[in-house]
Amino acid sequence: MFSEALSQIIERLAQAQKARLLHSYALIGGFAVSAWGVARATQDIDLAVALGTSDPYVLATRLGATYEPGGIDDPLQGVFRLNLRCEGQEVPVQLIVLPSQFAAIAFNQIQTLRVLDCSVPVVNWQALVLLKLFAGGPIDIQDARNILAVRKPGETQRQDLIVQADVLGLSKEMRALLGPVA
Repeated sequence: MFSEALSQIIERLAQAQKARLLHSYALIGGFAVSAWGVARATQDIDLAVALGTSDPYVLATRLGATYEPGGIDDPLQGVFRLNLRCEGQEVPVQLIVLPSQFAAIAFNQIQTLRVLDCSVPVVNWQALVLLKLFAGGPIDIQDARNILAVRKPGETQRQDLIVQADVLGLSKEMRALLGPVA
């Protein structure tokens, strides 16, 4: 079910990209966490999208999604939501429009990985840790902790994470995540 849904949304996004309705897209969320080596259950598929100068409502129509722009107090610029019907079940999909400083990091070093037998662009593990800190929920923080435990960053990678977190206003969160060694 999830494999079919992931394949469907990647195909739709690739077509939208060819039509210049979006600039980039990459897997985030639970499936991205799993792609980086951490077993993680999830109920939906989450991707980040970079629109460029495209009209989000045109993209929503093309994808069969609804678009909710971020409000004044919302840290996200917007969210596209749709459900894909696969094997008789609905699979929720969220396409997240990140704030520009997070989008710059998320889309800087996308890696194509195999996820559920699909070739999928995925944010690199460092960007995923930063996105998880940004989201800030208990599961997100645990995801970030688990990714670090699996990836075992060296001192240079830890310092790079601290520098990026500083730029994003996540210094306190990153230092707490990395512990006293950092």
